[in-house]
Amino acid sequence: MEFAYYSLSMILGFVVTRWVTENFKFHLRNDSVWMHHWIVASLAMIVMLYFKIDSPLIWGGLSGVALEGLGRKNWSIRRNSGK
Repeated sequence: MEFAYYSLSMILGFVVTRWVTENFKFHLRNDSVWMHHWIVASLAMIVMLYFKIDSPLIWGGLSGVALEGLGRKNWSIRRNSGK
């Protein structure tokens, strides 16, 4: 059943992230670096791995967030000079 929770959480994480990114303009960036949500989710996963957090709901949700960001056209960490 843990895999079912993981899978449903991934779908929910993807859907919620898509809705938020389409409806709100929240960015973590400066003139040269853009911290996309897939990067933030990946960093959170690294922290969870380090602390051995084993929640399929959290892992699935963060996986959905990361996958939603990677599916977009512009997902690099370096900002284009044209902004």
